[in-house]
Amino acid sequence: MILRKLTMLFVLIASLCAVPVFAAKGSALSASDSETEAADLLVRMCDFLSQARQFSVNVRAGYDVVQETGQKIEFGESFKVTLIRPDLLRVDLERSDGEKVLMQFDGKQITVFNPNHRVFAGVAKPGDVDRAIFYLLNDLRLRLPLAMLFVTRLPTEMERRLRSLEPVEQDTIIGVPCAHLAGRTDQVDFQIWIPLQGDPLPRRVVITYKNEEGQPQFWANLSEWNLSPNPAEGFFTFTPPEGVQRIPFLAELDVAKSDSKNVQKGGKK
Repeated sequence: MILRKLTMLFVLIASLCAVPVFAAKGSALSASDSETEAADLLVRMCDFLSQARQFSVNVRAGYDVVQETGQKIEFGESFKVTLIRPDLLRVDLERSDGEKVLMQFDGKQITVFNPNHRVFAGVAKPGDVDRAIFYLLNDLRLRLPLAMLFVTRLPTEMERRLRSLEPVEQDTIIGVPCAHLAGRTDQVDFQIWIPLQGDPLPRRVVITYKNEEGQPQFWANLSEWNLSPNPAEGFFTFTPPEGVQRIPFLAELDVAKSDSKNVQKGGKK
């Protein structure tokens, strides 16, 4: 029962895996000066984030869950991301129902801890933050909110996926004057708010999953950006509290089941 609950929690750790991505200079977006300026700002944002040596950011987010009736119910979550390149990452997340999740990567191991159920799962994965994030998403099949904002491949991904981009207006988000931009990829429509002055650190993101039934949305407000977080020693390394239980990731169980089936098939030959 605990494993099933934790599995559900890992699936719900975010409703967002992809992030908005944008076209680079010289693309079809050069049709007008305003569109060119919008593209330049987005490219600058992606370059800035991908090259940042370290940062932390607080995020307040909400996402739709489409019911069988077609009604959309919004759930929320708050989380803090702390990243130090090349190989340190921590995400502290709390869902609107009080469920908490801690994800840590120390350059050697990925650990996910659920203090509510006093269980954790861990896997050895030496390497950098990019490698850890893609392993977490693709191999462990977990989801991390706004994951692509935290990898150095962001500029490449943004150039590859964007289909259109338009400036909407100038707006103020959390006290910061921002450019409000709207874009489209094959999978999503998105809006993003980026400061007009200073560091191009995004302040708000809205994503519509246009190909999904009911077209659910995800939104996130990003605040308290810190380019020198200075975390305490041991901040990224997981030390199991007394009395907690270690369990496997769901993906590890699936691999074990698959291996077992193959062995059985081989034994019948």
